[in-house]
Amino acid sequence: MWNLINMTKTTEMCNRISESDQTDRLYRSHKSHSLVITTVILLSVLLTLSAPGQSGRRQKRAESQPPVQGVNQPEARTQPEPTSAPEEERQKRQGPGILVMTGMPEAMVPIFFADIARQGAISEFRNILHGDHDIREARNQSRGEAIKAAKEDDKYYVLWLEVELDQMGSSMMGVDLRYTIYEPQTARVAGIGSGFPTQPSSGSSIPPLGASRQQVYLDWAARDAARQVVKRLGWRP
Repeated sequence: MWNLINMTKTTEMCNRISESDQTDRLYRSHKSHSLVITTVILLSVLLTLSAPGQSGRRQKRAESQPPVQGVNQPEARTQPEPTSAPEEERQKRQGPGILVMTGMPEAMVPIFFADIARQGAISEFRNILHGDHDIREARNQSRGEAIKAAKEDDKYYVLWLEVELDQMGSSMMGVDLRYTIYEPQTARVAGIGSGFPTQPSSGSSIPPLGASRQQVYLDWAARDAARQVVKRLGWRP
């Protein structure tokens, strides 16, 4: 009987110990999970608070050291910014312009001779005037069209170039180059003349590859006509 009672008590004590162990393990497990969750929350809060501080932090600019005496430092030199006058101011400073026109050559004269004359005159104008006067061009225009263009504009002189066959045979280039200057608005004749194949003293033209002597002479004659026009209009002495 006593043995049975002792066995019963022993069983109850074992059960109590087992239940106590289970409760202790559950408590420890719950405490461990709570510690992990608390740690994660604290880390998240710290990262959130430190992010604005890092984004707003500015790096210190490196202090410029004074240049070493006696050492050439081209990178330390201050380069002045190039200044250019606005286009409107440049146009206001410009004097009257000139429109260079060429008529249609005669049947016995190659058509491209008129182009050589026009381009030669324009090139010489640019060499002399240096942008002080605007230059325009037109090709295959009759005398009537040149007069009309002068009347319709109040700022541009019209220079009409005409290439004709040399009937007398006295020209080195086989053709004659004649010009007429028309004033703006009124289209009154401001001057007439002929260009002669005189080699330019400065800024001489470079004839195109394969150009004949006749074409080079025509280019020189057109440049001579341009120089005459500049003097007639008083744009250069």
